[in-house]
Amino acid sequence: MVSRMKHITFALLMLLLMPAVTVNAQQSLLYYILDGSGSMWGRVNGKLKIQIAKDVMTTLINETPTDIHCGIMVYGHRKKGDCKDIEIIVPIGPLNKEAAIGKIRSITPKGKTPISSSISMAFENIRATEYASTIVLVSDGIETCGSDPCLVTRSLKESGINFIMHAVGFGVKSDAAKQLSCIAEAGGGKYFSTTNAADLLTALNRIKESVVEKKEIEPPPATEAPPPEPEPIKQQVSKSSTSIRIKASGPGRVSIKADPWLKAPYYWKLIDPETGEEKARFRGLEEQLVPPGEYQVVWRQSEHGSRELILGEVISVESRKTTGLILKTGIRIVTPAWVKQPRFWGLQDLSTKKTIVSFKPTTTQLVPSGEYNLVWRQSEHGSDTLTLAKINIEPDKVTDVALATALNLVPADWVPPRLRYWEIQDTKSATTVARFRDGFQPNLVPAGTYRVVYRKGEHNSTDSYLGDITIKEGKMNEFPLNTGVKLIPQPGMKPPYQIVFIELDQSGKETRKVFLSGSFDPMPLKPGRYKITYRQTQHTSGTITLVESFDLPAGNLVEVEL
Repeated sequence: MVSRMKHITFALLMLLLMPAVTVNAQQSLLYYILDGSGSMWGRVNGKLKIQIAKDVMTTLINETPTDIHCGIMVYGHRKKGDCKDIEIIVPIGPLNKEAAIGKIRSITPKGKTPISSSISMAFENIRATEYASTIVLVSDGIETCGSDPCLVTRSLKESGINFIMHAVGFGVKSDAAKQLSCIAEAGGGKYFSTTNAADLLTALNRIKESVVEKKEIEPPPATEAPPPEPEPIKQQVSKSSTSIRIKASGPGRVSIKADPWLKAPYYWKLIDPETGEEKARFRGLEEQLVPPGEYQVVWRQSEHGSRELILGEVISVESRKTTGLILKTGIRIVTPAWVKQPRFWGLQDLSTKKTIVSFKPTTTQLVPSGEYNLVWRQSEHGSDTLTLAKINIEPDKVTDVALATALNLVPADWVPPRLRYWEIQDTKSATTVARFRDGFQPNLVPAGTYRVVYRKGEHNSTDSYLGDITIKEGKMNEFPLNTGVKLIPQPGMKPPYQIVFIELDQSGKETRKVFLSGSFDPMPLKPGRYKITYRQTQHTSGTITLVESFDLPAGNLVEVEL
């Protein structure tokens, strides 16, 4: 008995001396489903919904602890009328704030509202995790892809997946509010009705705090009662005839509100925000009668100098009321006096690299807000289309873009005026960044460090690498074309089949070669050490070495007498 008690006492002692084991709380996950459909171009209190959503999400992410795992999905932001347009822009994991904000800032609303499919995809994402998941749906409208998201959420909740589903309506109508409220109830969460930026941030903060600080979500603040249902149509039957008199809803009016720089377009039209279907087309800037509904604006400034542009702006037209169409978002190009009117310039989508709109004149132009590449083509055949800068167009104001970064090749008097082209290349890949065929004149180029290449003729010479240059932003950068070699023929000597200028490294090993055929013209070259070989005819003579090795200093023309 004593022995047994000793064993028990020893066991208890060992348990007391063992290190304490900490049981980690289950990891929390915040998963956002964001509305990027075409209707997000609508306005709330005069400000674009998408801009408010981006600002609110930026603030929210900056205030979220980095140890909270997050995931972000967007729908309707890449293509008109596509119910499969759903993208996970931030995969589930620890929150990388800078990357997440960058993705949110790049959202450009375009298409439909596939809420059901987005919810299903979100659940597939969280199913493989063991996280306690909180899903937040932020939408400004109702499902438009034929499914019932309330039934989908209820079915997924009943499957036993560990999640809570909240829904936040942003400036929604009564039918959308009813559907979003049903989704939240089916997901065991709460519905928040918001009508401005402050409301949206407050709602999302409450949800975030319920995850971060394990706070109980307070009931959403009381919201205004939804507008009353329309009164039943009353029909009156005349005693003197069998006709029935009814009162139908009439059209509304659209009035353009713009600054004086906006000129009357070739035409403008209204389309369905999600499908892109044309609903009405007009000319001029006058007020127009329009059937009730929600529309997105398409603008074509001129018949030949521009093409159709979806402005993004979404307007809601009500019967017998006037809706203001605010068109004040523009871009103005500012250039030095030497820049001539280009063949065209325009805005390029950052993700697809497609030019969404182009213009000929450099006057102020109406454009959608957002981030774009500015592209420029100086002439149709004499230059390529260049990406000059990444720009941010702010809504409801004119954004000035200064284009003054340029490169000018300055030739010495011995350089032939005619050439095939000159270009700048990427220093690592040697791919062409910009090519010019209109002789030696300044051209707008992007800032950066590049290789400068000269091509005398299409068939009778090869590229000559002249050296590197760092092009500084906003400056006229100059590159002197004053280093080269010229062969002086004897009287009556015919131009040779081929002259080869061979660049040598410090050890005398051959590196680059430049060929010249059928001419004794001088050849611009990079400063360095060279060897020259010569072949008079293609078939009846061999190749000889004219000069075994010589130095070509910068800024000099070396003449070799034959």
